[in-house]
Amino acid sequence: MGMLTAITFVMAFGSKSVVEMPDYAAVYLDDARKTYIAPPCIEDWRSRRGADLAVARRSKAGEARAMHYKLDDDCRKAGGDVDEDRSLSGLLLVRLGILPPKEHWWNRPYRTEADIVRAKR
Repeated sequence: MGMLTAITFVMAFGSKSVVEMPDYAAVYLDDARKTYIAPPCIEDWRSRRGADLAVARRSKAGEARAMHYKLDDDCRKAGGDVDEDRSLSGLLLVRLGILPPKEHWWNRPYRTEADIVRAKR
């Protein structure tokens, strides 16, 4: 029985889980197209829109969804609204305090014109 548990635990290291972008994540809004763009996708979005026409304002994912904005299609295809998390075994090790939680892009501090902003969960 112990061998079966060990094999299952090792196999679970190969399985990845995915975490969706939370409502507090900083995003950019394209009001002209009623879409929002995750920060990892913003440079690609600007290159597609043209540097002189690329106007986006900062907001939160929850506010964008409340306004019925859709995630930019290319950003969605690139996986900008999700982040890979630890494997199932890794999540168990996090829960046991052996591993630290994985840092997702939406929890990292980012710089604005005025200051450094830290995510409020």
